[in-house]
Amino acid sequence: MSAGSGPSWTPDITKSGGKPPTALGQEEAWDEVVPLGSRLVPPAFPLGCLPTWLTDIVKAVAEETQTAPDIAAAFALGGLSTAAGGKAVVQVRGGWHEPLNLFLVCAAPPATRKSAVFRTMTAPLYQAEEQLVLAGRATARQAALLRLQLEEADKQARTKAVRSGSASDLAEAESTALALEEAVVPPEVQLIAKNVTPEECSTIMSEQGGRLAILSAEGDLFDIVCGRYSNGVPALTPFLEAHAGDVLKVNRRGRSEYVRSPALTIAVCIQPTVLAFIAQKPRLRGQGLLARFLYTLPQDTVGYRKSEPNLVPDEVRHTYEQNMRHLVISLAEWDRPQILTLSTAATKLVAEFQDEIEPKLRAGVGELDSLRDWAGKLVGAAARIAGLLHLAEHFHDGFRKPVVEETVRRAIDIARYYIAHAAACFGAMVEGRHTELARDAVAWMTKNENVRTAQQFSRRDLHRGMQAKFKDASTVGAVLSLLDTHGYIRPLPEPSPGSRGGRKPSPKYAVNPLLFR
Repeated sequence: MSAGSGPSWTPDITKSGGKPPTALGQEEAWDEVVPLGSRLVPPAFPLGCLPTWLTDIVKAVAEETQTAPDIAAAFALGGLSTAAGGKAVVQVRGGWHEPLNLFLVCAAPPATRKSAVFRTMTAPLYQAEEQLVLAGRATARQAALLRLQLEEADKQARTKAVRSGSASDLAEAESTALALEEAVVPPEVQLIAKNVTPEECSTIMSEQGGRLAILSAEGDLFDIVCGRYSNGVPALTPFLEAHAGDVLKVNRRGRSEYVRSPALTIAVCIQPTVLAFIAQKPRLRGQGLLARFLYTLPQDTVGYRKSEPNLVPDEVRHTYEQNMRHLVISLAEWDRPQILTLSTAATKLVAEFQDEIEPKLRAGVGELDSLRDWAGKLVGAAARIAGLLHLAEHFHDGFRKPVVEETVRRAIDIARYYIAHAAACFGAMVEGRHTELARDAVAWMTKNENVRTAQQFSRRDLHRGMQAKFKDASTVGAVLSLLDTHGYIRPLPEPSPGSRGGRKPSPKYAVNPLLFR
C-alpha cells in the first residue's frame, strides 16, 4: 500500500466544479450519500501542473517523509510567492493587475511530519536570505559611516547658524538637516518571519520595501490575528491590504509612512481543530481574510507509512535548492514590480474560466454560493499562480515573455483543486454548528409527504418547515450546501420569474431518491 493510500471517500470535484444544475427529466444517476459528519477527502494536488524541478522535489519529499504531496506542494507555491511577491504583477486585462503573492494554509493533524517537509522546502529560502544579508552588510556599513559624518556636519551647521543668524548659515543648516534625514541606514534584509503580530508585520514590510513571507510548519497565525496581542480584537488591516497590494499606512518613528505596493506571503500549517476555532470568529470571514487563503486539507497518511521509504535524491535536492535560491536572489535585484503580460490565447482562457465561475456564485442556486466570498477571488488567484509558474520556468527573462496559454491552463487546474479543498475546509469550519441541523433537514425531507411524492422541495419549503430551528436565512444556505456536498440533494435549474414580476421564485432542489428506499 502506498504512502498516500488508505480507506477514504474522494468527492467527484468535476461534478461540483463545472456542470450546471440538472434539469428535470435529465437526471444523472445518484450515488449513495456520504453520512453527515464524515470527513470528505478532496483530490490530490495536480503535480503535473508544476514545473519539473518542483514536481520532482514535491514527489521526493512526500516519499521520504511519507506525507501527502499536497503539503510539499503548498510550500513550493509559498516559495515561489516568497521570491516573486512585490517583484512582479500579472496584467490580466486592462487595469486588472494581480500581485504574485499568495496566502496558503494547510490543515494537517499532529504527527504528520509537517516540520520535516517544511525544513526541506524552505531551506533554499533561508539560504537565499542569508546571502542577501551578507551582500547588504557592506552597503549598510557605508551608509552608517555617511550618516555619522552627516550627524557631525548637522551639529556643526546648527551651532553656526544659531550663533551667526545669517541667511546663508540657516540655509546651510537646513540643507544639512535634510541630507541627514534622507541618509537612512538600510535595515538587514529579512525575507521570512514565523509568527508576527499585525503591527510587527506592518513595520517589517515598511523596512523591507513592502515584502515579507510568514512561513511556519506549526504556526499560530490565526491565534495572533484573532487578537491575542490586541485585547481579543482581530487586527486584519495589514493582512488584507498586503494581500491585495493596496497602499499600507504605517506609523514609524513618530510619523506616517506609506508602503505603496505591499506584498505579504503566507504559507503555514495549522491543526484541523483550528478550523473550528476560526468558525467562532465571524469577523475573519466577514472582513474577507478567510476568502484570501488557498486551503489544503491533505489526506492523513498516519497508519499507512513505510518504515524505509526512498530518500530525496541528491540531484533532485540540489536542483531544487539551486533554482529556488537563484529565483529569490535574481528577483530581489528588481527595484520595482515588473509587469507580466498574458498572450492573446492565455487572456481568452482566463475570460473563459471567469465565465465558468461567475454563474456558480449566484445566491441560493449557484454551486459555489456557500463559498462565494472565496470563489469570487478564484480567477485572480489563478492569474497569480500562472504568473508564479511562468517565472519558475523562465528564471532570466520571464518579464520579457508573455505568459502562455498552457501555463494559464495549468494554473486553472490548480485553482480547481483548491475549490474542493476550500469546500472541505469551510465545511469543517461550520460542521459542528450545522451538521445537526442538516440531519434534522434529512428527517424533514423523508417524513414530509409532499417532498416524498415530488422528490424535490424549495428553499422556502425547508425554511418554513424548520422555522423554529433556523435562526436566519444564511443558516438555511449553509445547511443546503452541506446536504449538497454530501449527496443528499442537488440544485435544480433556477426558476424563471413570473411574467407579472413579483417575488423571485424560491430555488428548488432534487432529493436523492435513495433516501426513500
